[in-house]
Amino acid sequence: MRSSTVLVLSLRGVAHELIKNIVLAGIGRLIVADGDMVTEEDLGGGFLFQEEAGAVGTERTAAALPQIAALNPLVSLTARPTLAPFVTEGESDEDAIAAFLREEKVDVVVACDLSFTQMETIDAGARKAGSMFYGAGTYGFYGYVFADLGQDYDYIFTDAPAVIQKRRATFASLASVVDRSKWDLPATQAAEGGSPFRGLTRNNSKSLQPGLVIGILALWEFEKRHGALPTGAEGQQAEITAIAEELRNELGINAKALPAVDESVIEHLASHATHFFPPTLAILGGLLAQDVLRVLSHKDRPTVNLLTVDSLGGVGTNTRWAMDEPANANADV
Repeated sequence: MRSSTVLVLSLRGVAHELIKNIVLAGIGRLIVADGDMVTEEDLGGGFLFQEEAGAVGTERTAAALPQIAALNPLVSLTARPTLAPFVTEGESDEDAIAAFLREEKVDVVVACDLSFTQMETIDAGARKAGSMFYGAGTYGFYGYVFADLGQDYDYIFTDAPAVIQKRRATFASLASVVDRSKWDLPATQAAEGGSPFRGLTRNNSKSLQPGLVIGILALWEFEKRHGALPTGAEGQQAEITAIAEELRNELGINAKALPAVDESVIEHLASHATHFFPPTLAILGGLLAQDVLRVLSHKDRPTVNLLTVDSLGGVGTNTRWAMDEPANANADV
């Protein structure tokens, strides 16, 4: 872990808790990138921006660096006051992203609170470079972590009674999560792109929080259509509800587990998708940091592959999209 390099893109809310935990844990090098200035709203997102230090109106990277350095002086820090080539005025270039990641020898790139389209492109570039990718963000009370650790991710898993096994997981790209072409296949064929819900019992379906999962997927679809998250404007909740209902049917979610879209989830997402809720930031950022440290050490099972969190209900679940359960890799590694 001391030789690892982590790149964090965007210093908005969820990045604060992530950075605190991985720097205190002692990674080798941290690169932070953000092209925006600190706003009044940013002050409530975490500890990196200090109002008393005159952070408002200054570059986010410059304002955050002293707080990061104070956490652990042994961690090498690099600040980039731009998100290029990851986020650009026009379409971002996957090859340029891959070239940057290779040049900087980035092990893990984490995109925080970026749009789905931006994350999709960054993930594609990371796959080309052989870097592991995380996308994470919060929408009020809710949040998500997506992990793409590449075609062959090997790790050590300790099973009871203290049996050490080598496991191998083949991760899917972010684009594969929203590829509906094979959702008619059951959860047993998840590796082929099947729905992670189709064919599950009522209890097994409910345990996966399908209402929140399809709510976040519907929000991503809304964002792709309009180029922005909803702000509670007239008609937005109805549109997200319609998208979510379409997803509920296409995914084949057990009707006894979720007979209709969860309107309370949709209402909150439509009205608060752009709002920070400090407890959500702390919970999701902590879970994200744990997983980043886990994959750097290649110990224990990582997020497979979409984690959704309800901070108000105190619930978080993983669903597998376009990938299979990790397999025993003892014969291969």
